[in-house]
Amino acid sequence: MGLDYGYEVYVHRDFARPLLEAVKACCTSDPDRSTTVEFPDGRVVLPCTTGFVSGTSVPFDTTAAAEGSLLELDLSISFPADNELLKWVDDEGIVATGPEGDRLCSVGHIYLFAWDASTFLPDHLRFDFIAATTRMSRLFARSASIRAWFADLTFEHGGPLCLLDLEEKGRVAITLGSIDCQRGVVDWDGLYI
Repeated sequence: MGLDYGYEVYVHRDFARPLLEAVKACCTSDPDRSTTVEFPDGRVVLPCTTGFVSGTSVPFDTTAAAEGSLLELDLSISFPADNELLKWVDDEGIVATGPEGDRLCSVGHIYLFAWDASTFLPDHLRFDFIAATTRMSRLFARSASIRAWFADLTFEHGGPLCLLDLEEKGRVAITLGSIDCQRGVVDWDGLYI
């Protein structure tokens, strides 16, 4: 079986909808894919699928504890280009130009799951962004741009923690409180990824 590396972003349940709005802003646009996530106080329409089905509406109740996932989405995210991402798009994707002339590389399918994390951090949720393939898992670990994107997403929503799950190799702290633990790490080859 292949690698399934992923980023775990922990945020207070009050920031679930703003976090999804921020993810939406970076999702690769696709007019043929849409999923509406219904919150008690509004909705977010994302250019993605849920269970690879488009045109659906799914509830997200941030006040309810759940045994299973609170949300399951299949999405593509455009990250600012770095060397690892530019190598990736040579085979898999495209380079687009962002609103400020910056180059963006689309990566997907990324599986997004949301879980109640209250047993670990009271009143918090965990958003898992999981790579779909072994090659994408390696990209998740090696790209400084992707690490910075998840660190920024966590910081912007007051998240106390962001981890990179490397499966049997353990979890690496990307952010801890207000500290960015990994932005300056350039060479991840020592992890044998």
